[in-house]
Amino acid sequence: MDISYFNGQYLPHDDIKISPDDRGFLFADGVYEVVRWYGGFFFDMEGHINRLKRSINETGMIWDGVDQLTEVAETLIHHNELGDCCALIYIEVTRGAAKRKHSFPDPAVEPTVYAFVSRFGMDTLAWERGITTSLMPDIRWSRCDIKSISLLPNVLAYQQALDNGNKEVIFHRDGIITEASHSNVFFVRDGSLYTHPESNYILSGITRKNILELAASNNINIVEEAVTTDMLPYMHEAFLANTSGEITPVVKINGNDVGDGNVGEMTRSIQRLFREMVGKR
Repeated sequence: MDISYFNGQYLPHDDIKISPDDRGFLFADGVYEVVRWYGGFFFDMEGHINRLKRSINETGMIWDGVDQLTEVAETLIHHNELGDCCALIYIEVTRGAAKRKHSFPDPAVEPTVYAFVSRFGMDTLAWERGITTSLMPDIRWSRCDIKSISLLPNVLAYQQALDNGNKEVIFHRDGIITEASHSNVFFVRDGSLYTHPESNYILSGITRKNILELAASNNINIVEEAVTTDMLPYMHEAFLANTSGEITPVVKINGNDVGDGNVGEMTRSIQRLFREMVGKR
């Protein structure tokens, strides 16, 4: 029986009932995090907790229980007997249940806090061979730095990419590459690592942060500048970074080869360095 967490209780997953007046259900008025469990430890839980605190603050929610979520996550792993497995934990916090109106509840109500864990197996074939991607205009809102549960534009674009035989979509705003539907994007040219700088147009990824730290400590030149779509033919490598897929090579964008169409040396090096980092935690 799967056990999940809901508003202070550990319950059978199918027994959880969320109010129809919950603002997460009515307005997508909430934020979330996904954390990777590596069969014995959570990777950079501190980074995820800090980002969740920022998302809560940026959306004006009031909740002082975020620091308790590390214990909640560990308890869920124990209850679901996933200690020796690879797993993902999903954590969601909404503004709570209140009569439907656009303004915040006044007085404020208790937030809804929900978390569950699931066994996870990485797509090793994608990790080894790379994936193909679609290139689409970025139709999302302008606060992508908030990890909001309002993901309909991401879902629609991702499904369109799948329908076209690709594994992910890479967004651009007026010809400037931002990120993917659930990943940050990196490019390699002449030995330098390129990625969009932190801004309201991208999520400050936890894997992204750790990649930049690895690159800096291994004398890899980092260029935090936006890559434009007309620069894509001149990029030698590309890869995506996220919690579940770690570093996933990109070998085609919109049917066009990235570099020679194979996984590049820099990408392989970053993959190796990241796995070494995970192994030291």
